Amino acid sequence: MGARTFRIAMSERCYRFKPDALVPHAPQKPGVYEFVMFDAQLQPIVLFVGLAYPKTLFEALSDHLMGRLRPSAEELFKISKDIYFDYVASADVSSDEEYKDIAGALIAKHQPRLNPAGQAISSGRYGTVALEEA
Repeated sequence: MGARTFRIAMSERCYRFKPDALVPHAPQKPGVYEFVMFDAQLQPIVLFVGLAYPKTLFEALSDHLMGRLRPSAEELFKISKDIYFDYVASADVSSDEEYKDIAGALIAKHQPRLNPAGQAISSGRYGTVALEEA
């Protein structure tokens, strides 16, 4: 198993996590998403990294809102009244399964407090994974 560097670009901005933001901003494709809040200096704090595979980003985010996936919206809003979502808008993946590797690398990078400790997400194809963000 070799190393792989993925080139990714996040969405052009973070969107408020609320029902009326999903339809216009959450893509109908598999991918990786983040729940984010901002500190007093407006720096993002990643609370959770999620994988929408084989579901779509829209379906996964909707499931969080409806309480069918953890963390639920209720759990997120206990942390902050202002929760946003962001997602990987583009990535040089050869198959949707490689989104697992991107999610795992983002979890390792941000160590979000709502992801289970020691959680390892991987396609199993690569020994090491790195990210190059555009």
